[in-house]
Amino acid sequence: MNIKIGAKIKALRKRDDITQEQLAESLGVSNQAISRWESESGYPDIEYITPLANLFNVTIDYLFDHDTAEKRRRIEDYLTQFSKRKYEEPYPGNEQIELMRRALAEFPAEESLLINLAEALYWKWISNGLYWTSNERNGPDVEKNKSFGCWEESVKIMEGLLATSTDDIIRGQCRYNLATIYGAIGEKEKLLAVAEQCGTLYNSKEHILARASLGEDGIKSKQELVGLLPHILQNILITRPDLPENANTDTEIEKYDFLIRFWKFIYRGDYGVYNEQVAALYNCYARILYETKPEEAVEAFEQSFVFAKMQDELAGVEAEKTYTSPYLNRIKYKLENFPSRRRVCDLLKWLKNDKYQSLRENERFAAMVKEAEAWVAERG
Repeated sequence: MNIKIGAKIKALRKRDDITQEQLAESLGVSNQAISRWESESGYPDIEYITPLANLFNVTIDYLFDHDTAEKRRRIEDYLTQFSKRKYEEPYPGNEQIELMRRALAEFPAEESLLINLAEALYWKWISNGLYWTSNERNGPDVEKNKSFGCWEESVKIMEGLLATSTDDIIRGQCRYNLATIYGAIGEKEKLLAVAEQCGTLYNSKEHILARASLGEDGIKSKQELVGLLPHILQNILITRPDLPENANTDTEIEKYDFLIRFWKFIYRGDYGVYNEQVAALYNCYARILYETKPEEAVEAFEQSFVFAKMQDELAGVEAEKTYTSPYLNRIKYKLENFPSRRRVCDLLKWLKNDKYQSLRENERFAAMVKEAEAWVAERG
């Protein structure tokens, strides 16, 4: 799109009989900056767009001369690109961040783009190793978590959206991610403040609908709530918050065994978009089993491989599907909305870890490593 914001600024300035010097003084920039904008040799930074619109009493869209339909199409195109790239690697990276920066240069203050930029920055920060620099009992390694970078900009964007957005979904996403960041950097008061803005689990949307809806709507609402339970339990139990100091490997094995059986009970083997989450669960389970039960660890690694491959094979399927589990058979999903995170690549890194050198003499394990290597090579 050929952006002519400079021409708009010049026309509006002349309309209101304002000199370049007066406009520069109002915005706190140099006369040269105004001249560059109007000559189209440079663009205003995002922070000046809203003040310019307010000063001339026009909308941001008017400044950018956006056709509403074209604007929506362009934004949707950016969002589609972001979604497709989002899980090409285990975590969003610089490519996704730069994509959203380009989008926001064209559509400043667009909330759907801002939340995507904040999320990409958040996941880049997470990928630096957040989960490995926190201790459940002694608290987070605050200084190390702060040193990773990216979180500051992500927080600034989400705090701004939380203060101005009226979109409940965006606000909910901001609260969820902000809570993680606040906890990791030791901002307990901010964590509590953002948590206080949320309803309790008992008063959640899912529970209210499951409890109050009747007929077919009620069945579907109950199934949606049931489908969430394995995720909630896994997020909490995986960090072993209430286990005694002397918790041993057997206790850990029991925990993972329970979580796997619970997933199986609810989903009945049809995990749909959550194949990769089950693959990750089996991966963690295998690493715990390895300490005392190496043969069973191989079997758990195999299960992780099965579901990781399934996620890769199903990713991007456009057809709408319905879970076959009797507990979830009213719930539909599209696998294209949950693209693969290349879980096989992640698993292969674990399989080739020197820690599991002794397992390489196991024929099943060696065959699995070979198959995983071929699988990754085939898919580039």
